[in-house]
Amino acid sequence: ASAAGWSRLGGSLWYFVMQCSLQFAFFTAQWEEYYTGILPHATGKFVGVTEVNYGYGLTSFLMACIDRDAFWGNTLASHLPQSLASSLPPIIANTETRHIGVSCWLLMNTVLVLLSIRRVLSHSNVATNKLAIPALCKFLTPGLLAISPWILPAHFVQNHTRYISVAIGLMMSLMTKKIIVFSMAKMNYASIQLDILPFMLCCLWIKYDDNMTESGAKAVMGALCLWHTWRLLRWSNMAIFQICEKLDIHCFSIKKKG
Repeated sequence: ASAAGWSRLGGSLWYFVMQCSLQFAFFTAQWEEYYTGILPHATGKFVGVTEVNYGYGLTSFLMACIDRDAFWGNTLASHLPQSLASSLPPIIANTETRHIGVSCWLLMNTVLVLLSIRRVLSHSNVATNKLAIPALCKFLTPGLLAISPWILPAHFVQNHTRYISVAIGLMMSLMTKKIIVFSMAKMNYASIQLDILPFMLCCLWIKYDDNMTESGAKAVMGALCLWHTWRLLRWSNMAIFQICEKLDIHCFSIKKKG
């Protein structure tokens, strides 16, 4: 959200490119651990979680020192020397800096996801047990969720970005938590997560029902945000209770012996 704020993405699909690619990549990392038992923290020796966090912190500081509207709102060519700008393809040179930034972000996350898929499909556990197709099917639900903003009308995305973002964020968070817990418990994680069904149906309803008003669509999306907040908290509560009961421990304190 803060990165979208710096780059002045506003209520646009570019915002969801940033959000959904990030959450999909994070889900993929947990998916990799589910099949390989190894949680990836880096790609190579110099690009990892620590470097990204330091880079994000440095960028946050730099954004406070510049005119963000002028930097992100102008074309890439306006920030480059004329000799260099003229050598770029017009489609790149005339693209706003914020869209270049989001495209680079998407490219980075795409590379990370593809590398993760490559590692999983070549892992001995997946190859030996012929789990390639079931493994890839785990992307069905987060994939549908990631493209859901493109189902909604453009004016609704522009006017109610926050509602859509919160609902998607809550569902992605729940799915990621589920695959983490199921990985630790050695349990089967379903490819189709029915938690997203109400949201997907409402997206189709808002898009195709001509009688749906703007205020009605906003109310529906707001209700979905509340519902998915309750679902996330309820599932987390049940998971914590079952884990503590199974291990005979307390969640926030050390259980006394005897």
